[in-house]
This record gives sequence, C-alpha cells and structure tokens, in this order.
Amino acid sequence: MRREIRRYVENDVTGPDEALDAGDAEAIRARCREEFERGISELLEAAPPAAVAPRRRRMGQELYAGPLGLAFGFLHIHERTGEREAIERAADYLDVALEAMERSSVPRPEEWLSFHASGGLPAVAAVVRDRLGDSAASKQHLEDFRRVAECAAKTDFPTEDLLWGRGGFSIGAAFLRARLGEASVRDELVAAALARTIETGRRHAREHAPDLTPGAHGCPPLLYINFDRFMMECFARSAMGSRSRPARGLAAVAARVVMWIGERTEHLSHRYDIGLVHGLPGALYLMLQFPELLAGHAATNEVRASLDCLADCIDAERGMLELLPSRHSEPEKCTDKIHWCNGTTGAVFLFARAYELFREPAYLDAARRAAEQVWRYGLLRKGNGLCHGIAGNAYAFLSLYRASSEKRQLDRALHFARFTWTDRITREQRASDRPWSLYEGRMGTLCFYLDCLDPARARFPAFEVDAP
Repeated sequence: MRREIRRYVENDVTGPDEALDAGDAEAIRARCREEFERGISELLEAAPPAAVAPRRRRMGQELYAGPLGLAFGFLHIHERTGEREAIERAADYLDVALEAMERSSVPRPEEWLSFHASGGLPAVAAVVRDRLGDSAASKQHLEDFRRVAECAAKTDFPTEDLLWGRGGFSIGAAFLRARLGEASVRDELVAAALARTIETGRRHAREHAPDLTPGAHGCPPLLYINFDRFMMECFARSAMGSRSRPARGLAAVAARVVMWIGERTEHLSHRYDIGLVHGLPGALYLMLQFPELLAGHAATNEVRASLDCLADCIDAERGMLELLPSRHSEPEKCTDKIHWCNGTTGAVFLFARAYELFREPAYLDAARRAAEQVWRYGLLRKGNGLCHGIAGNAYAFLSLYRASSEKRQLDRALHFARFTWTDRITREQRASDRPWSLYEGRMGTLCFYLDCLDPARARFPAFEVDAP
C-alpha cells in the first residue's frame, strides 16, 4: 500500500507558546532584517540582470517567475524603504523584461490581460519610470496598459482566472490607481471589465446551478469555471495550430490531448473550484478592490450572497472545501492543501477584505476559521515562497491582522517567519525550480521579511495592491 506523504510539516507551537512577548517578537524582527539584507546581497550576486534573461522570450514578461517579478520585488522594497538604489535595481530588471518583449511576437489580446503574465509589464514599467522621474516613458507605458483595459472590457475571455485570465487585469488596474491616481485607469474602463466578469459569473451560475448542492445560504449567484478544463482546451487548440514542432509528433500530442478532453469534459465541467487563484474567491476578491465602483451596483447583493455561500464552506476543524458541493463531486476538505493559490489560505484574504468593507462580523469569523487551518497546516514542504509556500501563508495572518488588529495574528506571522529558517522545517522542504523568482523563489520571501518590520503596511506582493 502506498504511503501518503503530507504536504506540510507539523506545527509544534501550541497553547501558551503561541503568544510572543515583546522581546521574542523583536528578536524575530531583527533576524528578519538580517535575512533580508543577506538575501538581497546573495540575489544580486547569483541572479544579476545580465543572468536572468529568459530562455523563452515570453517568460521574460511574466511577473510570476520572470525578471519582471524581480523588478516588482525591488519596487516593493523601494515602497517600504524609500531607497533610491532599490528603484534603480527595479529598473535594471525591468529593462530585461522590456527587451524580452521587444524580441517576442506580439501576443494575442487575451494574453495581455493578466497582471502576472504579459499584462503586468506596462503597469510595472509605468510606475517604475514614474518613480525615476521619467514622466514621458511612464505615460507611454500607461497608454499601453490602457489598451489592455479596453481589451479587458471587450474581449469575451473564457476564464476570469486571477493569474492568467481577465481577473489579473483588475490587479493591474488597482495597482496603478493606488500609485498614479484613479485617473491613470479611468472608472469607465474598470467598470466595463467588472461588468464582463459579473456577467460571466451570472451566466455560469445559471448554467450550472442545477448541478450544485445548496448550502445553508443556497447556491452562489456567481460562479466561475474550473481553469483545468480551459487550459486543456487551449493547449489542444494551440498544439493543433502550431507549426513550431514536427507535424508527426505534434499530431500525436494533439490527439492525446483531445482524447483526454473528450474523456474528462463532463468531469471537468462540474468542478466548481473555490481556490483563490482559479475560482470564485479570486473573482470576488478582485471585485472588492473597487468598492467605490461596486457600491450601488446591482451586483452588490450577488457578491454578498456569494460570500455567504463560501463562508458555509469553511470548517474550523477540517478546513475549506476544495470544490463547491455538487452531484458530480464529493465535498472534500482541504486540510492538506493550504496554499495562497489553492485551498483555505485564500479565504483569509477574501474574508478579511470583505470585513474591512462591510464590517460584517460573520466575515471576520470566516477569516478566523480559515486562519486556524493555515496555522495548523501551513508549514509547507514546497518551500518558503509566496504562491505555495510558508511566506505566502504568513501574509494571510498579516492581512487578518490589519483587518482585526488582533495581536494573535501578528504573532502567528512572526512565528511563520521564524519557521522559514528553522532547520526542522527547511530540511523537509524541496528546492524551487526558480529559486530567485518573486512567486516561487526567495524574492517573495525577502519581501515578506521586510514587511514583518512594518506589519501595518504589509501587502502580499502583486496581489494586495491597494496601497503602496
């Protein structure tokens, strides 16, 4: 019988040991500063701009794991420290990403939508150039992003996925409006994109409501398709239409993919993912980035009702459901899948944000229940990164701390910082394939160390973008 390997390392801090006194907290912060300073030096030595030019040109434009992510990381550092050197470093890595873009074929319009793919490039470039005093270049990059905004409002894009779909556009718009003013991305452009997202959610809810098993608050009036099915369909179309591989091998790949889709379409079409990145929570979170546009909107009640339905899916003992209950899926819990991208961690961010806006106690309670799972199961073997690592989980505590002012949440974030350099944890972790990247590597962890020094201003990089 195959032995199951858990995704997490046991958290051995319990009971009274969870609370940190002032001396212990200060010692952890001091170590965070040391780790940050040492890590930045090692990054610049091991991954200087000249060494991070991507093998695949499109990769250079990605914020998630490309040089654009390193540019964003140094921008994040500049916003926390005000150091001129940090923004200059950001410009160095940005130049690598811009050069990769110039050498690439022009992407299809939908490829520009996501902040974490190509769409983040003009947004980050506009802010970096602005901070360097190059207003002409900043305005040109801003114009490029506005064309993205127009595409987001018009394109019938098949997914609202936060990383790779239209949902990522909302992050870019909020990022720019918080740093360059609301006029940088006009209300009507954002409102048009949000209207597309809302209508997509309504349509999917109408189509799939008969499949869902109602909870205490019924079925959510907004629903979004599982990203797995969309990706498989795109891959098949791309494979069959590509000319970059030998036709014989390509045909075999395409045939296998089409067969895979044909066998699993029914199953995949009934996967109602409620992870933050690829499902309903992410779409709701992005809508909540624009409360002034959502206020008075006809969809406000639908957003609130969908939040209520998701709150029903969080159990303090067993975690959050991986999928909305339906006649095609078992109500499996995610106690062993506590990531920012998927699982219970995302619920902390979502409901902390919802509580900040609506001051509904039930939302704060939902965030606390989810945070309990992150505390118990969030020391991930995958590493210390943001997307599916300890630092990403720790940001959930910082987000809840800002919303609730509860010292317990700040203490938990500091404990997780300490775990990132604790031998008992690190020897169980695997090395990242992209060790210096923003979302899978050390750059994201270094941003977290810096944010532990000023938790009131802490923001998950390239996700919580509401304030510089």
